Amino acid sequence: MQAIRWRFGGLFWRLTMSYLMVTLIAALAIECAITLIPLLRDLQQANVSPLQTVEKQGATRIAPYMDNISTTSDAQALRYALAIPLFDEISHDDPRLTFVAILNQAGQPLTSTSCASSQLLSLGTQKCAQQTQQKLTTLQSYETTQRTIREITSPNRSSTQVIHSLPTGESLIAVSIQSHGKQTAVTLLVVINGPVVTQSARTIQLQQVISTLWHYWQPTGFYFIFLSTALGTSAGMLISHNLTRRLRRIAQATKEWSRGEFQMTIHDHAHDEVGQLSKDLNNMAEQLQMLLLTRRKLAIMEERTRLKRDLHDAVKQHLFAVQMQLSAVRVLFPKDANTSYRHLVEAEKLALLAQQELATLIEELRPAGLANKNLALAIEEMSHDWSRRTAIAIYVRIEQEHPLPVEIEQALFRVTQEALSNIARHSGARTVNLELLGQVHAITLTIKDDGHGFDLSVARQQKHSIGLRSMYERIKDVHGIFSLESTANGTSIKAYVPIPATATAIVAE
Repeated sequence: MQAIRWRFGGLFWRLTMSYLMVTLIAALAIECAITLIPLLRDLQQANVSPLQTVEKQGATRIAPYMDNISTTSDAQALRYALAIPLFDEISHDDPRLTFVAILNQAGQPLTSTSCASSQLLSLGTQKCAQQTQQKLTTLQSYETTQRTIREITSPNRSSTQVIHSLPTGESLIAVSIQSHGKQTAVTLLVVINGPVVTQSARTIQLQQVISTLWHYWQPTGFYFIFLSTALGTSAGMLISHNLTRRLRRIAQATKEWSRGEFQMTIHDHAHDEVGQLSKDLNNMAEQLQMLLLTRRKLAIMEERTRLKRDLHDAVKQHLFAVQMQLSAVRVLFPKDANTSYRHLVEAEKLALLAQQELATLIEELRPAGLANKNLALAIEEMSHDWSRRTAIAIYVRIEQEHPLPVEIEQALFRVTQEALSNIARHSGARTVNLELLGQVHAITLTIKDDGHGFDLSVARQQKHSIGLRSMYERIKDVHGIFSLESTANGTSIKAYVPIPATATAIVAE
């Protein structure tokens, strides 16, 4: 796993820890549910005393037969209809039952049994009846039983339940079953093997829950939690590793794109959201590359057009004039040497002008003047070189204290270069004033000459306006404002460019 960056706090570890916590919580919740449900059921059953079991089951079983039970009822029929089913149901709740009898209001047994349905099948009807009769005879011989019968038949009895202990260690329970008129119809007599303790409702204590959980979780519960947590964490690490690896590919590609290397693509063939993002980013990079190529071609075409116009307007015209002067010298030299000399001098001047024009064009084609220098120094050096070549005086005033973004410096430098070139070729000016004034939030470039000016409406319709349009577009690209005024006394251009807030913040720091 060499590709994994073992840096805590990263996306990989956050996802892994999320999977770990979710799996651990889910495993603990499942274990608690599996353990606590039986615990709650056991506690609920433990809260029910044998007396409550006898009362509930006896009332439920006997109540439908209350109107049909009388002193003349068939004991055997009552045994099969009530006693044995009642024995089974009470025994199902585990009260250690050994004997069940139904007594009338006088305390006489209507029916009784000491056998459950399973015992009845194994022992037989006769054997079960003999066992029941023997149990009843033994009970009737006890003073405890006789006292119990007296208590339940007493008109002054204060309770519907009577509990006594027999000499054999068993417990004798007598429960009154009342009719709809709240009158005691019959009494349910039950013998339970062991003492009867009336229990109150029990509460679940934290210590008991912890002890039960510890008991149930050893060892299978801990194995389940450990295995599920290990599997969940492993799955989280694999998924996180795959996701972070794909995101690093995207980050690496975008870093290369920021350097202008659009050949790099993101290789992600998955059909999920990250794969779709990679596909969209690849399409964006391809479109940006095509846009840059298109803009580069347009810039080359624009530069070729400008060079063609400059060569045609300046150098070609001067060379044509030189040719005309030399032709005149060739014709006039045999006849008039003085006139021929004047034409040679004029041809020499024109050749010098053509040389200056070519030098200006070569200077513009030279690599960017901003290389290894700031805008103020580049403009100052370019202005002095331009003045030396053109013999036009230029007065430069620069007040720029803060550095500028590269795109703003390039735009202002190119506009200055284009303006000075136009002044040298078309204005006939003798002096030029150049001001570059920088503030915190904006910078202003102003160039004025004292030439003869031109008609703006006519210039915009001619091909010579390519230079003007180029200056306007350069300033517009950096969100600035370009203005131009021209009269018979001279021409003035002004470029106002706001400085982005991000650049201002960097300067402030």
